[in-house]
Amino acid sequence: MAGQIGYGEGLERVDVVHGDVFDQGADIVVVPCSVHGSVSSDFADRLARLGVDSPTGSFSLGEVVEARSTSSAHARILFAAVVTDEGTRVRVIEQAAREIGFRTAEDSVVAFPLLGTGAGGMEPGPALLAILNGFMAGAPAGARAKVCVLGVAVFRRLIEELDADPAQHSSAETDATRPPAVPPRPDENVPTHTDGPARVDELGREGLAMILARRIRAARREQTRRSSSGTDRGGTFLLHVHAPWGAGKTSLLNFLATELRTPGADGRRNVVIDFNAWQHQRIGPPWWWLMTTIYTGAVSELKAFDRRRAISLWLHEWWWRLRSGLPGFLILAGIIVVLVLAVRGGWFQGIRRPDDVGAAVKSVLFTVAAIVTSLVTIWGLVHGFGRWLFATSARGARRFVSNTNDPMGLVRKHLRDLAAWIDYDIVVMVDDLDRCKAPYVVELLEGIQTLFRDVPITYVVAADRDWLADSYAGEYAGFASAAEEAGRPIGYLFLEKTFQISTGLPASTQVAAFWSRILRRPAVPDQDELERARRRAQEELGREPGDIARRRVAADPGNSPADIQARLEAVAVGMVSEQAQLSNAHALEPFQPLLGADPNPRMMKRLVNAYGIARGIETLQGVNLEDDATHGRQTALWTILSMRWPKLAAALAKRPDAVAAIGDGPVPPGIPAELAPLFTDAEVIDVVRGKGVDAALDADAIRATVLR
Repeated sequence: MAGQIGYGEGLERVDVVHGDVFDQGADIVVVPCSVHGSVSSDFADRLARLGVDSPTGSFSLGEVVEARSTSSAHARILFAAVVTDEGTRVRVIEQAAREIGFRTAEDSVVAFPLLGTGAGGMEPGPALLAILNGFMAGAPAGARAKVCVLGVAVFRRLIEELDADPAQHSSAETDATRPPAVPPRPDENVPTHTDGPARVDELGREGLAMILARRIRAARREQTRRSSSGTDRGGTFLLHVHAPWGAGKTSLLNFLATELRTPGADGRRNVVIDFNAWQHQRIGPPWWWLMTTIYTGAVSELKAFDRRRAISLWLHEWWWRLRSGLPGFLILAGIIVVLVLAVRGGWFQGIRRPDDVGAAVKSVLFTVAAIVTSLVTIWGLVHGFGRWLFATSARGARRFVSNTNDPMGLVRKHLRDLAAWIDYDIVVMVDDLDRCKAPYVVELLEGIQTLFRDVPITYVVAADRDWLADSYAGEYAGFASAAEEAGRPIGYLFLEKTFQISTGLPASTQVAAFWSRILRRPAVPDQDELERARRRAQEELGREPGDIARRRVAADPGNSPADIQARLEAVAVGMVSEQAQLSNAHALEPFQPLLGADPNPRMMKRLVNAYGIARGIETLQGVNLEDDATHGRQTALWTILSMRWPKLAAALAKRPDAVAAIGDGPVPPGIPAELAPLFTDAEVIDVVRGKGVDAALDADAIRATVLR
């Protein structure tokens, strides 16, 4: 690893160095303290020489507080409360390091000691990985960290554990104290990895899949309850998971499919069908491929757990094809019978050698009859096989549409019949739509939204949001001037109408551990170990009310990476329960004026859905387990800003400090010109300043947002 630990663009963002935190020339120096405000004697002496007050009072576990100083000639000092009377835990260090990352500006350097390894009693290796995970999850892309190790032996051991070359690490040691150089290991020791989607959770995505699966099941139950009969499962439900290429959307779909195939509380599971849009875009129409994939995918899926239903579905489909073409087949059979009788009765013999005029006329009539018969036969073939071809080829489907009255009515009815024959809740995973051309993207999504809107199927679309928005913008370019708004182009308006739920992929807190794994240094929990931890967490926390479960996890996050992940997953899933959704709706009532002058019911529902998922993801990452009211309100404000002005939210996510200029100062450099009017827009200012809700969005709040 050549001395730095990181991942992707962050490969050179973290150095492990041998030396003192105060000697690194860093912009920020981190000093560990206990929850009672005490620091070690060595740190107390250094702080006193710098004119920095030691911390006073009590702190929450994992809290980060900036020191008060009488001098500005030294680095900023941040106290990290990571030590309790019982010691230190990995999650606490990650939480503190993440908060420090949020407070770090672009191009700044932060010097960390090995948090928790002194009075906290933690081993250096887990402490180092916890610092890396937390800092890289919270810090901006240009920030760097130095993890400082005082002891030579500990430094050597860490480098050996990390499978790196200590000669390439920075070091403040002298020639007399420098340990002998260890020869670098050959690059051939690093394995080759495929770039396929993940089936084993190594970036903490499975917890998000659990949250989305629970929300999908709840949405279908809600639609069923609201139906007039109480048994109708409702209509189409669309969920959008957006992230750039390579962020792991397909891997998330894999984990989500596994969750949905697992029986729920009612003992029923979903039929999950994969639809790769990119593979089907070259042959239209899109709805035919989608309908065909639903049928073939459902048969294949049902064979695995309900073979009787699979056979029933197959029989229903083929009977439908036969029955649909029955009139044509009967006419064809009748014509064939007439022709056979005519041949056997010698009716056509006189055509060759007519003996008189009457016979000649008779021959002509029979010839005309033969021609008509041939035409009727062709018509019978076309009519009889029309629906057959419709169901077996895209070309046949196009021909059928061209030659049939109300073909789309037949398509809608047949898909409803398919859903009824399947008799399970159906979820279609639409992947790679962000590789398709704009006309196909729009035709497919509009077909789902309009043509199939009354069919009870859930569609999960994993695609880059900008790609989809640009596709709509290109197809409806002539209407842009009349419809779009600053910060919300016309393409985003279409996406808002299309999807009931839209969520991004959060930044992973396990990036450093994943990097360690692909370099053959396992640092993520084994899948079997994780499953055992999940069973333990469910037994302990599954029946607890959500707020009590979160407080228990905040006090006792777990003793191993598997326990920590499993306990956070257990409480995060509860954040999107139906009871939690009702609680969220009540908590969001004061935010209604911030939704615009005339908010529609759809926007209110989307806010409740998006806020619930955002809170669940925060819980997954160990953020705000204590239910801090101000943080919760800031999450709501950011959710509203992202919904109403997505382009502005994207710009602020990259440059959080720019939020200070909204309503107060010139537009900062780097902000796109089309967003400049929003910096003086009264409604934007109200949301950023949290008018009427006792909270506001500042740079630190935006950096702490897990879905930015």
